Parts: sequence; C-alpha cells; structure tokens
Amino acid sequence: MPADEKVRMPSSIISLPFWIPQSFSVVDGIARVCETELVVEFEIQESMFRMGTKEVAIPFEEIESVVLKRGLLKNMLLFTTKRMHPASSIPRSRAGQFALRVSREHTKKAKEVESLLAYELARRDLRSMSISRAPATPGSPGPQRPHIERSR
Repeated sequence: MPADEKVRMPSSIISLPFWIPQSFSVVDGIARVCETELVVEFEIQESMFRMGTKEVAIPFEEIESVVLKRGLLKNMLLFTTKRMHPASSIPRSRAGQFALRVSREHTKKAKEVESLLAYELARRDLRSMSISRAPATPGSPGPQRPHIERSR
C-alpha cells in the first residue's frame, strides 16, 4: 500500500460505553453504530493483567433484534443475532445473544442506539420485502389489483 493511501475506517454515527459483568474479570468497552455494522470494541482485565483490546464487527444483516431493558441503577442493551457466529467472540454471549450493560448516565445514548438500530433493521426488512414482491422478469406485469365492479 502506498504511503499516501490511508486506510478508511468506518465512521461511527454514535458511540456508547458499556461493561459486561464477569466472575473474576472486568470487561469494559465501546459499542459503535457505523453505517452498515455494529462494532463492539472491548478489553478484558483479569486482576492486574489486561488481555488486550478486541474488536468485533457485526453487520446489520446479521442482527435480528435489539432491546433496551431499563433498570433502577443500570440498563442493558440485549442483542440477538441471526446466527451464533457473529456474537461468539463477545464475552458471555450465548446462542446468538449478548448483553451490554450501560450506566444510568448513558441511558439517553443507549435509547438512541436502540432506536437507530431498530430503524436500520426495519429498513433492511422493508428492502427485502420489496425485493421479494418485485416481478420475476422485467417485462412481466407486477402484482395485479382485483377488479371491483361498482353498482350505480
């Protein structure tokens, strides 16, 4: 790669700090909603040792749902993926689901993440519905509306 060519990083629309409870370690991170994917960046710290930073990118096509569960002291964003593999690298993920804990001070941002992802998932679903309803061939007529005779 030439020296003047820059690596293009996906621009994040919104970032949200989170943590994941673990038995004997601490997982802190930042979830970023980008143009086409959710990027979960986290670091695991066991006692006094940091295990390094990991980054997992999950395309919107792989996300089934996202729900913000509100609590008294903390909130949780619960993600469900269509397959197990995209979420398998995230700590405490199970059967394609993972939860990111969010402090009360970031509740508004967590709600924005939920809304933005719900909007993107709805757009994806509408696109797939319109593609499946499209005519099979370019010259064939589209879906026909039934003819209704009106009496005078």
